[in-house]
Amino acid sequence: MSLKEIKIRVPDLTPGMYIARLDRPWTETPYLLQGFLINTKKQIDELYNYCEYVFIDVELSRSESTNSTINAPTEPSCDEKKQYLTHKKPFHYKKASSFNDELTDVRKEHTELSNVAENIMVDIGNNKNIDLPSLKKAINPMVNSIIRNPDAFTWLTRIKHKDNYTYNHLVSTSVWAVAFGRHLGLPKKDLQSLALGALLFDIGKMRLPEKLINSTKRFNQYEFKLIKTHVEHSIDIVKSINGIGDDVIEMVKTHHERHNGGGYPAGLSKNEIPIFGKIAGIVDCYDAIISERSFITALSPHDAVKKLYEWRNIDFQAELIEQFIQVVGIYPVGTIVELNDGRVGVIVAPHKVWRLRPKIMLLLDPNKEPYADFDIVDLYIETTDGDGNSIDIMKSLEPGMYGIDPEQFYL
Repeated sequence: MSLKEIKIRVPDLTPGMYIARLDRPWTETPYLLQGFLINTKKQIDELYNYCEYVFIDVELSRSESTNSTINAPTEPSCDEKKQYLTHKKPFHYKKASSFNDELTDVRKEHTELSNVAENIMVDIGNNKNIDLPSLKKAINPMVNSIIRNPDAFTWLTRIKHKDNYTYNHLVSTSVWAVAFGRHLGLPKKDLQSLALGALLFDIGKMRLPEKLINSTKRFNQYEFKLIKTHVEHSIDIVKSINGIGDDVIEMVKTHHERHNGGGYPAGLSKNEIPIFGKIAGIVDCYDAIISERSFITALSPHDAVKKLYEWRNIDFQAELIEQFIQVVGIYPVGTIVELNDGRVGVIVAPHKVWRLRPKIMLLLDPNKEPYADFDIVDLYIETTDGDGNSIDIMKSLEPGMYGIDPEQFYL
């Protein structure tokens, strides 16, 4: 990221300025590349059809006009934004392992964490106490893996079974919460608290009627009122855990509060909601809408990101939504996509900067026949085929398209 970005109205652009960011997501425009140099007045006129203002990168610009605006008010730096959101100086994590190496190591750990989540729900249902040291022992490998490289664990969260939604949801939200916290630069201690809180915030549901929890129909008004009481039950259970931290308790209390005050149980709004509660609300919602359930059709991760963006400054703080989209990518891990040459694949890792050029595991050839081996292509590196034709994502596909079964292809 440039050390100097300047916010400027589109009519004030001049050729030679480098466009680093827009006033809207790149997916809402026809631009395939995230960042480009203005060469002609025609480009400026076209850009004005989509944006009111943009952010230019001073270092990459070649325009003398850029220098005249060098003292103009600038957007906060990435670190300043993160510090504003978390009230902590962000820690800079670096990827210390490759996706393939990490995936090889964490499959067993992901399975063990899923088993622990299931056991927690069973124990609560049987009025047994939660053993915090054992829970931390299961969580720590996941936290350490995400610190090294978040792509492998977030990839594995896409392996879901709709008949085991409750505890799979706990694991998935825990993984997303840690990945989000890592992106925000929170220290490891906070990442561990986020993992715990996300695993525990729904355990109160085990004190509700089993028929309600396993319902295959949408809740009526009475049932929804009853389901909301799971927060109070979760708080009671978490408070009874010997050695649990206050930050985890606050996360459980506030994971259903909303930015506009329309959440529950306390109707908190904006900065009344602690950062852990805000993170929990976002990851809880995201994982719920991408999960297939008996009475709800899952959204594709790509469409889920669009929904979250629509809900910014309504249900969730806009700045946090924008940061979370950077975590999952415009085409999040697990999104099934079709390339412009007809091949079909699934996103395994987003690119940190070029959000439209992720890594893809190729599943089907142009004739929609499965490959014998599922190679991974990095669209940031492989931009053209052997004939010089560009390789781009043409569209995202709905879950289950072409009979793609996650277990068949991913495991």
